[in-house]
Amino acid sequence: MGKPSFDTNRRAQSPRAAAPGRLPGREIARRPRKKVSLWRHIFGALALCLTLGIAVVLLVDIYGDPKDAVPEQRVGLSAPPPAPAFDSLNGDSDTLPDLLSDVAAGENPTEAIAQQQRLDALGNPIGNPANNSGDAANGPDIMAGSNGSGAPSVGDITINGQSIGSGLIKAPAAGLSKNTPFGPIAAPAADGRTAFNVYARPYTAAANANPVSLVIGGLGINRTLTERAINELPPEVTLSFAAHAPNLQSQIDLARARGHEVLLELPLESAEFDASEPGAEWALRAGSDAATQNKRNLDRLLSRASGYFAVTNYNGGLFLQRSDSVVPMMAALSDAGLGFVFDGSITAPSLPTLASASRLPYLKAFSLIDSNPDSASITAELDRIAQLGSSGAAPVGFGFTYPQTIDAVAEWTKGLERQGLTLAPVSSRMPAN
Repeated sequence: MGKPSFDTNRRAQSPRAAAPGRLPGREIARRPRKKVSLWRHIFGALALCLTLGIAVVLLVDIYGDPKDAVPEQRVGLSAPPPAPAFDSLNGDSDTLPDLLSDVAAGENPTEAIAQQQRLDALGNPIGNPANNSGDAANGPDIMAGSNGSGAPSVGDITINGQSIGSGLIKAPAAGLSKNTPFGPIAAPAADGRTAFNVYARPYTAAANANPVSLVIGGLGINRTLTERAINELPPEVTLSFAAHAPNLQSQIDLARARGHEVLLELPLESAEFDASEPGAEWALRAGSDAATQNKRNLDRLLSRASGYFAVTNYNGGLFLQRSDSVVPMMAALSDAGLGFVFDGSITAPSLPTLASASRLPYLKAFSLIDSNPDSASITAELDRIAQLGSSGAAPVGFGFTYPQTIDAVAEWTKGLERQGLTLAPVSSRMPAN
């Protein structure tokens, strides 16, 4: 057998020599590409998350402890104290009064307010002759007091058109306070005004008449007796209110509207101090170790109201006999722009010197007129004051809100003019330091 022959033309047509992907005489079939589905992946992911969530719930239910979800302790949170309210632009509150509440939409507020009738604090037209001096256009100058001290003038006050007598401006006066943790308390104004000269009743000495003065204290506790003292006693009688009395500010406002200047009574420790008495937790205690608490208590007492020109003591047999107790109190009262009236019920000879060193307006009453709350005894004490007044001594009597005291004082004051005497507010007997 001979060797096979290789034909070059046939070799070129062999399958191995053909073009890639092609067979002789036909096309080679290609595998089609699969289309990727996005929704299929999304649904798969959601199913996986759902499966994992169910698995976690089952594991917690099987292996978890239900007691872990029950609180073991409760913590009580007290409500925050309300922010102090202010009714003037001089207050420290971020809330300002709505000055345009009476201006209609579309009106010029400046012109609208200028055309409104000017009213005072009690709603009476300013410039009315019933509201003291002052021209019709500008109204009375309430800061030009008749005593030249910068105190507000006194005029006939009306409420709802009805006269209620000689009244003082409504407290608080702008700029005469500062903030404490308990609320605003008295403080000197930037222009030099103080509570002592603004809230005191203005007084002009009467010609050919000697002054006598009276303080009636203990007001605010018994509503009936408080209203009697405010309404039945002459406005020149100074009224003193207990610091712990309810509705204190409204009662002080009424007294000032009737023309009475006002004192605030500070409870001070005495030998008979009873911690169960109303207001005893606010009392100022004797001894230097009580100085920090006394400062807090004093701020708390002074914040109870505004409109008083000075304070006075309620008891204080121990407190007022210790200079380490008295000096911090007097310094704080002086810084507040107030005065101090001592009722004279105990012996405390150092008080005038300590008050002078603190530059604190100070006065000691001559006597208690009702240490024996009997009508005849009270009248006898008042007559003794009248005799001293006739000699030019300008005595100050101090009494309390007993029915007998109110009756006796109301009757006694009617005869002062015949004796050449005049009733003067207590502040007029206190030279400012």
